Amino acid sequence: MDDILIVDDNSRIRSLVAEILHDKGYSIRQASSGSECLEEFKKTKPCMILLDIRLQDPQMDGLQVLQTIRKVDAATPIIIMSAHGNIEIAVKAMRLGAFDYIEKPIRVDRLLSVVRNAMELVSLRRQVKVLRVSQNNPKLLIGSSRVFKKYKNLLDQMSKSNARVLLSGPSGSGKETAARFIHAQSHLAKGPFLTANISTMDPEKIESILFGTSSDNEQRVSGLIELAHGGTLYLKEVSALPIDLQQKLLNVIVKNQIVNEGGIETLKVEVRFLSATSRDIEQEIENGQLLPSLLERLATYRIEVPPLETNRSDIPELAASFLYLFHKTQGWPLRELSKEAESFLVSSEWPGNIRQLKNIIERILITGKSEDPITVDEVVSSSAEVNTDTISVVSGNYLSLPLREARLIFEREYISAQINQFGGNISKAAQFIGMERAALHRKLKSLGIVTRNISGSRVAGFEEDM
Repeated sequence: MDDILIVDDNSRIRSLVAEILHDKGYSIRQASSGSECLEEFKKTKPCMILLDIRLQDPQMDGLQVLQTIRKVDAATPIIIMSAHGNIEIAVKAMRLGAFDYIEKPIRVDRLLSVVRNAMELVSLRRQVKVLRVSQNNPKLLIGSSRVFKKYKNLLDQMSKSNARVLLSGPSGSGKETAARFIHAQSHLAKGPFLTANISTMDPEKIESILFGTSSDNEQRVSGLIELAHGGTLYLKEVSALPIDLQQKLLNVIVKNQIVNEGGIETLKVEVRFLSATSRDIEQEIENGQLLPSLLERLATYRIEVPPLETNRSDIPELAASFLYLFHKTQGWPLRELSKEAESFLVSSEWPGNIRQLKNIIERILITGKSEDPITVDEVVSSSAEVNTDTISVVSGNYLSLPLREARLIFEREYISAQINQFGGNISKAAQFIGMERAALHRKLKSLGIVTRNISGSRVAGFEEDM
């Protein structure tokens, strides 16, 4: 609960502080004694506590309250309120784990400044907690195509080394899954795996989140680099990191040590960095968005994560794995795809890649009530993101066209879809269609269908589009 607990035996001071903070939008609770404070704390932990050090409580004074809470909770900021003559006690409270202290009589500007700093600490700790990612149960890589096997072989090689790897590829293609796989198969598997999406972080918080923070009053928060000690830190969209922090990250990699924001501490760390980008990394360097020296350190080895269109034959296997995943995690019926639905998915365009496929499967299961095989209609109704322009084989309307023109369009789309369904394998496509291989080659030429190589896979398309 985002509230502040004010603890003081003087009702006038409690009311004054509560009114000031309430006017600034904070939610307030009050306690008049140490025992009442502990009861409120156990009931619902506040985000911070303002605690009078000289409570007139025969059972428990402010220092004892502080020590009691610190035995069970080291994180909640506790701000000591102390009369001018009790500075030595306030300093003692700081050593026992208080966040800061405020002298009485209370100045409004000092109160608001200390509370604001404590709130920033709370916010930072929450962000770090959210960014922690458990290393247990890493996602499995799934596929049987030639493209996938070649790609997985590269990941296996990286798992056996300590090399820093840059994973590049379009959004949704599975870069984080690859990073998790590398970590889980490496000698660091028992260490933490943490991830940080630089592009979504608050620019003003990036330094604190990555490098941690410390100050003269000994309050500090560990950053992700420190928390990843002995394990792996996965950096998403690393070129979104401000240039000054890129230099700071470079120093960490070179020296294996962190200097916290505030510059109070220098910490030794051993971390493996895996990074990823969906951007043109060379263009980012040319535009001054990425330090070449940092790229050189982060990309000891580069791996191109293949887009889904290059291994379409893996789509049925991937879809089946998502169906099983949602069955196990959500309790939804374990369904399977009909052959028609499989062909539809394989023939579709996938600008959102594997993530898009997963989202579609999830929508089908959410909206579907049946336990029968998934139909084409269910896929279509759940495919708001899928580009179905190229699959009018199933749903196209040819009634407004002359027969010759409609047949030409149908043949082009049907044959290119079948070639893509079999991962560019002309022989398998010819066998499925019911044509001789040589005859299919002649038909491709007459229809203007050509294939191109993308990440080691043959993909069919129309000559005018290639």
